[in-house]
Amino acid sequence: MKRTLLDILIVGALAVMALLVAILLLFPAMNWSALRKPGHMENKLAGYVTSNWIRRNAVTQSNPLPPTPENLKTGQSDYEEHCAKCHGLEGDGENRFDADFSPPVPKLTGGTQKWPDGEIYFVIANGISLTGMPGFGKNHAPKEIWGMVLWVRHLAQLSPPEKAATESHARMTTDQHEKMMKEVHPESEDIHQPRNPG
Repeated sequence: MKRTLLDILIVGALAVMALLVAILLLFPAMNWSALRKPGHMENKLAGYVTSNWIRRNAVTQSNPLPPTPENLKTGQSDYEEHCAKCHGLEGDGENRFDADFSPPVPKLTGGTQKWPDGEIYFVIANGISLTGMPGFGKNHAPKEIWGMVLWVRHLAQLSPPEKAATESHARMTTDQHEKMMKEVHPESEDIHQPRNPG
């Protein structure tokens, strides 16, 4: 019995040492750039951990706000102010920063539509660490967050006039952004970009 206990302690100590070596030596040598595409295993592991964390902690209730034109308009306004820069005005995941996110910004018109309302609410309210997704729960009332959930749901069924209005708004904001960037960084066309990390 004592021999078995000693063997377990030795194996445990070796495992802790291997983990410390990985943390102190191997992990810092890895490429943590947001420009690189995460591998299949990394995607699977991150997806498994975050989806289970969300399911375990999210409320199970449906959205208490009915999809009235007034509630949709308010939800759209809050979504465009807080979410559209990353997720796109139409929820297509095309961020307006012209930047790479790792993991990539999800399309809200895709798999997110299969999530229960409570899970979408939970993600908006709490955010997800190390993904670029901020949490809005401390500074926004639940009604505002439920309004954003309402608009996220509506994104998958935009009518042709809503889509046209959104596309027009997107073109306008893109033009404004490009004009502002030229004013702020007039020399940027002459600057060579530094080499991306390997």
